[in-house]
Amino acid sequence: MKQITIITKDYHGLTADLASALAGNEINIETLDAKKIDDIGVITLVVDQYQRALHVLNDAGWNPIEEDTTLVRVADETGAIAHLAQRLRDADLHIRSMRVVQHHGDWGAIAVSADPIDKARDLVRDELLSIAPAV
Repeated sequence: MKQITIITKDYHGLTADLASALAGNEINIETLDAKKIDDIGVITLVVDQYQRALHVLNDAGWNPIEEDTTLVRVADETGAIAHLAQRLRDADLHIRSMRVVQHHGDWGAIAVSADPIDKARDLVRDELLSIAPAV
């Protein structure tokens, strides 16, 4: 799975402007997470047309950051994310991001970006929900 992160000066309507730019180009947003940190806006999203979205966002001046992620199934219980993070740390992998993307009954889906991503995928191979080929 590929995700796109935008880090920019925050302003009223940033998420609306970004979403409208994608919708205007018939790009569907599958997940979106928007945060404000001081005066910085951080938006992370997954879209149905990754390469096209990168071009649209670049053309609009947002400078998208590309991230290859792995979708990992974890038990929906206290400590599950900590356990996953510890496994990655113990394998000497650098976690770039971890994000809960879905709860489904007694399990959840976590999007993980770690360096190197192939080693992370190998480590959690039995818990993978999907693998996107590296580009």
